[in-house]
Amino acid sequence: MVDPRVELLSLLFRLAGNPEYNQAKVESYTADVEKQFGDQRDHAAVKLARQLRETRGVSYDACMSLAVHLKNADELQLVVPLRPWPEGLDGRWTSASVNAFLAAARRFVKDTSFREFIQQHRSLYTNTASRLEALLKEGHLEWFHTYFGDRPRAVFTVTPGLLNGGGSYGPHCRDATGQERLYCILGVWQTGRDGLPEFNPSLLGTVVHEFCHSYANTIVDRHRTELSVAGEKLFKHVAGNMRSQAYGDAQTLLRESLVRACSVRYQRQYGGAAAARQEIEHNRSRGFVWTEELSNLLAEYEAQRDRYPTLESFAPRLVAFFNSYAEKFDQEQRARPGKRPKLVSMTPVNGAKDADPGLTETQVTPA
Repeated sequence: MVDPRVELLSLLFRLAGNPEYNQAKVESYTADVEKQFGDQRDHAAVKLARQLRETRGVSYDACMSLAVHLKNADELQLVVPLRPWPEGLDGRWTSASVNAFLAAARRFVKDTSFREFIQQHRSLYTNTASRLEALLKEGHLEWFHTYFGDRPRAVFTVTPGLLNGGGSYGPHCRDATGQERLYCILGVWQTGRDGLPEFNPSLLGTVVHEFCHSYANTIVDRHRTELSVAGEKLFKHVAGNMRSQAYGDAQTLLRESLVRACSVRYQRQYGGAAAARQEIEHNRSRGFVWTEELSNLLAEYEAQRDRYPTLESFAPRLVAFFNSYAEKFDQEQRARPGKRPKLVSMTPVNGAKDADPGLTETQVTPA
Protein backbone atom coordinates (compact mmCIF):
# COMPACT_ATOMS: atom_id res chain seq x y z
CA MET A 1 0.00 0.00 0.00
CA VAL A 2 1.02 3.61 -0.51
CA ASP A 3 0.77 5.15 2.95
CA PRO A 4 -0.37 8.80 3.29
CA ARG A 5 1.63 9.07 6.54
CA VAL A 6 4.81 8.22 4.66
CA GLU A 7 3.94 10.60 1.83
CA LEU A 8 3.26 13.44 4.27
CA LEU A 9 6.49 13.07 6.25
CA SER A 10 8.49 12.61 3.03
CA LEU A 11 6.85 15.74 1.62
CA LEU A 12 7.58 17.89 4.66
CA PHE A 13 11.23 16.91 4.79
CA ARG A 14 11.49 17.27 1.01
CA LEU A 15 10.28 20.85 1.29
CA ALA A 16 12.70 21.37 4.17
CA GLY A 17 15.56 20.53 1.81
CA ASN A 18 16.62 17.11 3.09
CA PRO A 19 18.63 15.63 0.18
CA GLU A 20 17.42 12.09 0.87
CA TYR A 21 13.82 13.18 0.30
CA ASN A 22 14.63 15.06 -2.88
CA GLN A 23 15.36 12.04 -5.09
CA ALA A 24 11.86 11.42 -6.45
CA LYS A 25 11.85 9.63 -9.82
CA VAL A 26 8.14 9.56 -10.76
CA GLU A 27 8.17 12.78 -12.74
CA SER A 28 4.43 13.29 -13.09
CA TYR A 29 3.93 12.83 -9.34
CA THR A 30 6.84 15.12 -8.50
CA ALA A 31 5.41 17.79 -10.80
CA ASP A 32 2.06 17.57 -9.01
CA VAL A 33 3.81 17.85 -5.65
CA GLU A 34 5.65 20.97 -6.71
CA LYS A 35 2.54 22.50 -8.22
CA GLN A 36 0.48 22.10 -5.04
CA PHE A 37 3.12 22.40 -2.33
CA GLY A 38 6.14 24.11 -3.89
CA ASP A 39 5.23 27.51 -2.42
CA GLN A 40 5.01 26.09 1.12
CA ARG A 41 8.72 25.95 1.91
CA ASP A 42 8.28 28.69 4.49
CA HIS A 43 5.34 27.03 6.21
CA ALA A 44 5.82 26.62 9.97
CA ALA A 45 5.91 22.82 9.67
CA VAL A 46 8.59 22.95 7.00
CA LYS A 47 10.66 25.46 8.94
CA LEU A 48 10.49 23.21 11.99
CA ALA A 49 11.49 20.17 9.93
CA ARG A 50 14.48 22.14 8.65
CA GLN A 51 15.41 23.19 12.17
CA LEU A 52 15.13 19.62 13.46
CA ARG A 53 17.47 18.38 10.78
CA GLU A 54 20.02 21.08 11.54
CA THR A 55 19.90 20.81 15.34
CA ARG A 56 18.93 17.20 16.00
CA GLY A 57 19.92 15.38 12.82
CA VAL A 58 16.31 14.39 12.12
CA SER A 59 16.64 12.85 8.67
CA TYR A 60 16.58 9.51 6.82
CA ASP A 61 15.01 6.77 9.00
CA ALA A 62 14.19 9.16 11.86
CA CYS A 63 11.50 10.76 9.69
CA MET A 64 9.95 7.43 8.76
CA SER A 65 10.04 6.15 12.33
CA LEU A 66 7.64 8.94 13.28
CA ALA A 67 5.41 8.30 10.27
CA VAL A 68 4.67 4.72 11.34
CA HIS A 69 3.84 5.86 14.88
CA LEU A 70 0.89 7.94 13.65
CA LYS A 71 -2.68 6.65 13.54
CA ASN A 72 -3.33 8.36 10.21
CA ALA A 73 -2.35 11.37 8.12
CA ASP A 74 -5.44 13.38 9.09
CA GLU A 75 -5.42 14.02 12.85
CA LEU A 76 -1.75 12.95 13.20
CA GLN A 77 -2.32 11.38 16.60
CA LEU A 78 0.28 8.99 17.99
CA VAL A 79 -0.62 5.31 18.33
CA VAL A 80 1.11 5.14 21.74
CA PRO A 81 2.14 7.68 24.39
CA LEU A 82 5.69 8.97 24.41
CA ARG A 83 6.20 7.74 27.98
CA PRO A 84 7.72 5.24 28.12
CA TRP A 85 9.56 6.08 24.92
CA PRO A 86 8.39 3.80 22.07
CA GLU A 87 11.03 1.25 21.14
CA GLY A 88 10.66 1.93 17.42
CA LEU A 89 10.74 5.75 17.55
CA ASP A 90 14.16 7.15 16.69
CA GLY A 91 16.03 8.89 19.52
CA ARG A 92 16.75 11.95 17.42
CA TRP A 93 13.19 12.94 18.28
CA THR A 94 12.22 14.16 21.75
CA SER A 95 8.80 14.43 23.33
CA ALA A 96 8.85 18.19 22.90
CA SER A 97 9.97 18.09 19.27
CA VAL A 98 7.42 15.41 18.34
CA ASN A 99 4.54 17.38 19.85
CA ALA A 100 5.63 20.67 18.30
CA PHE A 101 6.21 19.10 14.89
CA LEU A 102 2.87 17.29 14.82
CA ALA A 103 1.01 20.47 15.81
CA ALA A 104 2.62 22.32 12.91
CA ALA A 105 2.04 19.38 10.55
CA ARG A 106 -1.70 19.39 11.37
CA ARG A 107 -1.84 23.01 10.26
CA PHE A 108 0.06 22.10 7.10
CA VAL A 109 -2.47 19.37 6.26
CA LYS A 110 -5.32 21.88 6.56
CA ASP A 111 -3.57 24.84 4.94
CA THR A 112 -2.44 22.94 1.84
CA SER A 113 -5.41 20.62 1.13
CA PHE A 114 -3.14 17.61 1.61
CA ARG A 115 -6.12 15.23 1.96
CA GLU A 116 -7.42 16.31 -1.43
CA PHE A 117 -4.00 15.69 -2.96
CA ILE A 118 -4.05 12.13 -1.63
CA GLN A 119 -7.52 11.51 -3.04
CA GLN A 120 -6.53 12.87 -6.44
CA HIS A 121 -3.70 10.34 -6.69
CA ARG A 122 -5.55 7.20 -5.58
CA SER A 123 -5.26 5.71 -9.05
CA LEU A 124 -1.47 6.09 -9.02
CA TYR A 125 -1.27 4.63 -5.53
CA THR A 126 -3.40 1.62 -6.46
CA ASN A 127 -1.39 0.95 -9.61
CA THR A 128 1.89 1.22 -7.69
CA ALA A 129 0.71 -1.14 -4.95
CA SER A 130 -0.46 -3.71 -7.50
CA ARG A 131 2.91 -3.72 -9.24
CA LEU A 132 4.72 -4.12 -5.94
CA GLU A 133 2.41 -6.91 -4.81
CA ALA A 134 3.27 -8.89 -7.92
CA LEU A 135 6.96 -8.65 -7.02
CA LEU A 136 6.44 -9.73 -3.43
CA LYS A 137 4.89 -13.00 -4.51
CA GLU A 138 8.44 -14.07 -5.37
CA GLY A 139 9.71 -13.34 -1.85
CA HIS A 140 9.81 -15.53 1.25
CA LEU A 141 8.55 -13.46 4.14
CA GLU A 142 7.98 -16.59 6.19
CA TRP A 143 11.78 -16.77 6.56
CA PHE A 144 11.83 -13.97 9.13
CA HIS A 145 9.77 -15.73 11.80
CA THR A 146 11.65 -18.96 11.18
CA TYR A 147 15.08 -17.36 11.25
CA PHE A 148 14.84 -14.80 14.02
CA GLY A 149 12.20 -16.45 16.18
CA ASP A 150 8.44 -16.25 16.01
CA ARG A 151 6.74 -12.89 16.61
CA PRO A 152 3.10 -14.01 16.45
CA ARG A 153 1.67 -10.51 16.71
CA ALA A 154 3.85 -9.03 13.97
CA VAL A 155 2.40 -7.90 10.64
CA PHE A 156 4.56 -7.13 7.60
CA THR A 157 3.79 -4.04 5.55
CA VAL A 158 5.63 -2.96 2.41
CA THR A 159 5.08 0.68 1.54
CA PRO A 160 6.49 2.30 -1.60
CA GLY A 161 7.75 5.81 -0.84
CA LEU A 162 6.98 7.75 -3.99
CA LEU A 163 9.09 10.76 -2.95
CA ASN A 164 12.01 8.78 -1.54
CA GLY A 165 13.92 7.85 -4.68
CA GLY A 166 16.79 5.60 -3.62
CA GLY A 167 16.09 5.81 0.10
CA SER A 168 14.55 2.76 1.81
CA TYR A 169 13.88 2.28 5.51
CA GLY A 170 12.85 -0.44 7.96
CA PRO A 171 10.97 1.10 10.92
CA HIS A 172 8.63 -0.76 13.23
CA CYS A 173 5.89 0.13 15.71
CA ARG A 174 4.15 -1.67 18.58
CA ASP A 175 0.73 -0.30 19.48
CA ALA A 176 -0.96 -0.23 22.88
CA THR A 177 -2.47 -3.70 22.36
CA GLY A 178 0.91 -5.29 21.64
CA GLN A 179 0.30 -5.54 17.88
CA GLU A 180 3.55 -5.04 15.97
CA ARG A 181 3.87 -3.65 12.48
CA LEU A 182 7.14 -4.22 10.69
CA TYR A 183 7.67 -1.95 7.72
CA CYS A 184 9.75 -1.90 4.60
CA ILE A 185 9.38 1.61 3.23
CA LEU A 186 10.74 0.95 -0.22
CA GLY A 187 12.11 3.86 -2.22
CA VAL A 188 10.89 4.14 -5.80
CA TRP A 189 13.89 4.71 -8.04
CA GLN A 190 12.83 2.95 -11.24
CA THR A 191 10.06 3.80 -13.66
CA GLY A 192 8.82 2.09 -16.79
CA ARG A 193 8.16 3.50 -20.23
CA ASP A 194 4.82 4.75 -18.94
CA GLY A 195 6.63 6.84 -16.33
CA LEU A 196 5.08 4.86 -13.48
CA PRO A 197 6.90 2.95 -10.72
CA GLU A 198 8.52 -0.30 -11.78
CA PHE A 199 9.74 -3.04 -9.45
CA ASN A 200 12.09 -5.78 -10.64
CA PRO A 201 13.20 -8.92 -8.74
CA SER A 202 16.50 -7.36 -7.67
CA LEU A 203 14.52 -5.15 -5.27
CA LEU A 204 13.62 -8.16 -3.14
CA GLY A 205 17.06 -7.92 -1.55
CA THR A 206 16.21 -4.40 -0.37
CA VAL A 207 12.90 -5.61 1.07
CA VAL A 208 14.73 -8.34 3.01
CA HIS A 209 17.34 -5.85 4.22
CA GLU A 210 14.77 -3.40 5.54
CA PHE A 211 12.66 -6.01 7.32
CA CYS A 212 15.82 -7.39 8.93
CA HIS A 213 16.23 -4.05 10.67
CA SER A 214 13.09 -4.68 12.74
CA TYR A 215 14.81 -7.73 14.22
CA ALA A 216 18.53 -6.96 14.16
CA ASN A 217 18.30 -3.41 15.51
CA THR A 218 16.50 -4.63 18.62
CA ILE A 219 19.17 -7.24 19.33
CA VAL A 220 22.04 -4.79 18.89
CA ASP A 221 20.32 -2.15 21.00
CA ARG A 222 19.63 -4.57 23.86
CA HIS A 223 23.35 -5.30 24.04
CA ARG A 224 24.52 -1.73 23.49
CA THR A 225 26.73 -1.66 26.60
CA GLU A 226 28.49 -4.93 25.77
CA LEU A 227 29.07 -3.84 22.16
CA SER A 228 30.00 -0.19 22.65
CA VAL A 229 33.79 -0.60 22.76
CA ALA A 230 33.82 -2.91 19.74
CA GLY A 231 31.57 -0.57 17.78
CA GLU A 232 33.81 2.42 18.40
CA LYS A 233 36.96 0.48 17.46
CA LEU A 234 35.42 -0.55 14.16
CA PHE A 235 33.82 2.79 13.40
CA LYS A 236 36.92 4.94 13.84
CA HIS A 237 38.69 3.11 11.01
CA VAL A 238 35.81 3.24 8.53
CA ALA A 239 34.09 6.44 9.64
CA GLY A 240 34.54 8.28 6.35
CA ASN A 241 33.07 5.44 4.32
CA MET A 242 30.18 4.98 6.77
CA ARG A 243 29.30 8.67 6.96
CA SER A 244 29.21 8.88 3.17
CA GLN A 245 26.35 6.35 3.39
CA ALA A 246 24.63 8.28 6.21
CA TYR A 247 25.76 5.79 8.87
CA GLY A 248 26.94 8.34 11.37
CA ASP A 249 27.88 6.41 14.50
CA ALA A 250 29.08 3.09 15.89
CA GLN A 251 25.62 1.89 16.91
CA THR A 252 24.31 2.33 13.37
CA LEU A 253 27.34 0.47 12.01
CA LEU A 254 26.65 -2.49 14.30
CA ARG A 255 22.97 -2.58 13.33
CA GLU A 256 23.85 -2.49 9.65
CA SER A 257 26.50 -5.17 10.12
CA LEU A 258 24.05 -7.65 11.59
CA VAL A 259 21.37 -6.80 9.04
CA ARG A 260 23.76 -7.36 6.17
CA ALA A 261 25.03 -10.68 7.50
CA CYS A 262 21.44 -11.87 7.96
CA SER A 263 20.68 -10.81 4.39
CA VAL A 264 23.56 -13.00 3.23
CA ARG A 265 21.97 -15.96 5.00
CA TYR A 266 18.64 -15.27 3.27
CA GLN A 267 20.40 -15.14 -0.11
CA ARG A 268 22.25 -18.34 0.71
CA GLN A 269 19.01 -20.17 1.48
CA TYR A 270 16.97 -18.99 -1.50
CA GLY A 271 19.58 -18.00 -4.06
CA GLY A 272 22.43 -20.39 -3.35
CA ALA A 273 26.15 -19.90 -2.82
CA ALA A 274 26.60 -17.56 -5.78
CA ALA A 275 23.90 -15.17 -4.55
CA ALA A 276 25.40 -15.22 -1.05
CA ARG A 277 28.87 -14.48 -2.43
CA GLN A 278 27.52 -11.57 -4.45
CA GLU A 279 25.87 -10.16 -1.32
CA ILE A 280 29.10 -10.51 0.64
CA GLU A 281 31.16 -8.74 -2.00
CA HIS A 282 28.60 -5.95 -2.27
CA ASN A 283 28.82 -5.33 1.46
CA ARG A 284 32.61 -5.57 1.44
CA SER A 285 32.67 -2.81 -1.20
CA ARG A 286 30.55 -0.67 1.13
CA GLY A 287 33.09 -0.99 3.94
CA PHE A 288 31.54 -3.90 5.86
CA VAL A 289 34.63 -6.05 5.38
CA TRP A 290 33.67 -8.40 8.23
CA THR A 291 30.41 -9.53 6.59
CA GLU A 292 31.69 -12.94 5.51
CA GLU A 293 33.06 -13.81 8.95
CA LEU A 294 29.82 -12.71 10.61
CA SER A 295 27.80 -14.68 8.07
CA ASN A 296 29.88 -17.77 8.84
CA LEU A 297 29.08 -17.32 12.52
CA LEU A 298 25.37 -17.19 11.68
CA ALA A 299 25.79 -20.51 9.87
CA GLU A 300 26.72 -21.96 13.26
CA TYR A 301 23.53 -20.50 14.68
CA GLU A 302 21.53 -22.18 11.92
CA ALA A 303 23.16 -25.52 12.67
CA GLN A 304 22.33 -25.34 16.40
CA ARG A 305 18.74 -24.16 16.53
CA ASP A 306 17.96 -26.72 19.23
CA ARG A 307 20.41 -24.80 21.43
CA TYR A 308 19.61 -21.35 20.08
CA PRO A 309 15.87 -21.13 19.32
CA THR A 310 16.05 -17.41 18.47
CA LEU A 311 18.75 -15.08 17.25
CA GLU A 312 18.41 -13.17 20.53
CA SER A 313 19.46 -16.31 22.39
CA PHE A 314 22.56 -16.37 20.17
CA ALA A 315 23.41 -12.75 21.10
CA PRO A 316 26.32 -13.67 23.47
CA ARG A 317 28.09 -15.27 20.51
CA LEU A 318 27.46 -12.14 18.43
CA VAL A 319 28.87 -9.95 21.18
CA ALA A 320 31.95 -12.16 21.46
CA PHE A 321 32.45 -12.02 17.69
CA PHE A 322 32.32 -8.24 17.50
CA ASN A 323 34.62 -7.80 20.49
CA SER A 324 37.19 -10.24 19.11
CA TYR A 325 37.02 -9.00 15.53
CA ALA A 326 37.15 -5.33 16.53
CA GLU A 327 40.29 -5.86 18.62
CA LYS A 328 42.05 -7.65 15.78
CA PHE A 329 40.83 -5.13 13.18
CA ASP A 330 41.98 -2.21 15.33
CA GLN A 331 45.47 -3.68 15.69
CA GLU A 332 45.74 -4.37 11.97
CA GLN A 333 44.61 -0.90 10.99
CA ARG A 334 46.98 0.82 13.43
CA ALA A 335 49.88 -1.25 12.07
CA ARG A 336 49.18 -0.41 8.43
CA PRO A 337 51.08 2.91 8.20
CA GLY A 338 54.33 1.15 9.12
CA LYS A 339 53.81 -1.47 6.42
CA ARG A 340 53.26 0.92 3.56
CA PRO A 341 56.03 0.89 0.91
CA LYS A 342 58.46 3.82 1.06
CA LEU A 343 60.10 5.49 -1.91
CA VAL A 344 63.89 5.82 -1.54
CA SER A 345 64.67 7.50 -4.85
CA MET A 346 63.43 8.09 -8.37
CA THR A 347 64.89 9.12 -11.70
CA PRO A 348 64.22 11.81 -12.81
CA VAL A 349 64.02 13.19 -9.28
CA ASN A 350 60.66 14.34 -8.05
CA GLY A 351 59.98 17.91 -9.13
CA ALA A 352 62.70 17.96 -11.79
CA LYS A 353 62.20 20.72 -14.38
CA ASP A 354 65.00 19.73 -16.75
CA ALA A 355 63.81 16.22 -17.68
CA ASP A 356 64.60 15.10 -21.23
CA PRO A 357 61.40 15.45 -23.36
CA GLY A 358 62.41 12.21 -25.09
CA LEU A 359 62.43 10.26 -21.85
CA THR A 360 60.64 6.92 -22.31
CA GLU A 361 60.83 5.49 -18.80
CA THR A 362 61.31 6.41 -15.16
CA GLN A 363 63.00 4.46 -12.38
CA VAL A 364 61.81 4.22 -8.77
CA THR A 365 63.58 2.53 -5.89
CA PRO A 366 61.33 1.38 -3.03
CA ALA A 367 62.56 0.62 0.49
